[in-house]
Amino acid sequence: MIEMPKRISISLPDPYYEKLEQWAESDDRTVAGLAGYILQRAIDEAEREGKIEVRKEPPNPSGR
Repeated sequence: MIEMPKRISISLPDPYYEKLEQWAESDDRTVAGLAGYILQRAIDEAEREGKIEVRKEPPNPSGR
């Protein structure tokens, strides 16, 4: 089965959104792309710290 990315909606106070926007621009990313990256890193860190169960990696679609 092909996994599809899930979408979420978040609200940020204006100053945080503006900082996120500046950060995304400096990394040549979209705001949504940067937010997704930050969340993925936070989840990886929570797994390392034992705060959440380690997720199983999805199978490699290329079969390698």
